[in-house]
Amino acid sequence: MAGNKGPYENKLRELEITLEEERSLSKARNTLLETNIKELDNIYVVLNEKLKSLRSKDERIKGFEAELVRANKLSSLGELAGSIAHEIKNPLIAIQGFAKRIGKTKDPDKIENYAKLIDREAGRLTNVLTKLLDFSRMDGPKKERVEVGEIVDDTVLFMEHHLTRFKNVGVSVERAKKPAHVEIDKIHIQQVLVNLINNAAQAMPRGGTIHMKSGAKKDYGYIAITDEGEGISADILDKIFEPFFTTKPKGEGTGLGLSLSKRLIEANNGKIEVTTQKGEGSTFTLLLPLIRLSDTGNFSS
Repeated sequence: MAGNKGPYENKLRELEITLEEERSLSKARNTLLETNIKELDNIYVVLNEKLKSLRSKDERIKGFEAELVRANKLSSLGELAGSIAHEIKNPLIAIQGFAKRIGKTKDPDKIENYAKLIDREAGRLTNVLTKLLDFSRMDGPKKERVEVGEIVDDTVLFMEHHLTRFKNVGVSVERAKKPAHVEIDKIHIQQVLVNLINNAAQAMPRGGTIHMKSGAKKDYGYIAITDEGEGISADILDKIFEPFFTTKPKGEGTGLGLSLSKRLIEANNGKIEVTTQKGEGSTFTLLLPLIRLSDTGNFSS
C-alpha cells in the first residue's frame, strides 16, 4: 500500500503547483486589473475635466455668436443712419415751419389747416420711428403674413438716401402682377435685404443698377437682387457663406454679413441661392415658403 502512494502524492503535488501558479496568475491579473481600473479612473477624471472645459468654451462661443449677430444687426442699422436721419429731418422741418406759422396768424382757417399738416407730419415721423425700432430689435423670429413685394418696397424706401453715397448706383424694382404672401419675420428679411443691397452697391464701384424682382415660383415667394458687377470667382463661390470669409479690403468688412443672412433666412424656413457669371454680375435669390390657402396644396400667388 505504501508503494502505491507515490503516484498519488506526485499527482497531488502537481495539482498543488498548478493551483499555486493559478493563484499567482490570478493575483497578477487582479493587480493588472486594479492598475487598469485606476488608470481608467484617472483618464475618466481627465476626460471629464476636458468635457467641462469644452462645454464652457461652447457656451462662450454661443455667447460670441449672439454678440456677432447683434453687432451685425447694429451695423446694418448704422448703414441706414443717413437715410433714417433724412426721413426724420423732413417731417421735423415741416412741423417746425407750420408751428411758426400758427404763431403768426390769427386766421382760424389757417390755424386749423396748419394743425392738420402738423398732425400729418407727426404721423409720418411716428411711422419712421416705429419702423426704426422694429428694425433694431434683437429677439427671435416673430412671424406675420407679408407680401414679398411690400418688403422690397419698404426696404428700398429706407435705403434710397443711403445709396446716394455710392456713385451712379440706382435701384430698379419689378413686382409680379400677382401677390405672393409668405409668413416670415419681416424685420429679419429686411436685415438680409439691407446687407445684400449694400453688397450689390459695393460690387459696382463704377456705378450701375441694382435690379430687384419679387413674385412667386413653385412653392416659394422669391426676392432676387442682381448687381452689374464683376461677378464672383468660381474658386470662392462655395466659401461666401462661411463666417468671417470676405473679399473686401481689411477694415471694410467682417465677413459675417452673408453668413448671418443665411442663418436669418433659414430661421424663417427659407433658403438663399446665388448665381454668378464672371464679368456679368451676381444674383442672390431669397426663397420663402408661400402660405397655403387650403389643405388642397394650393398656394397664395
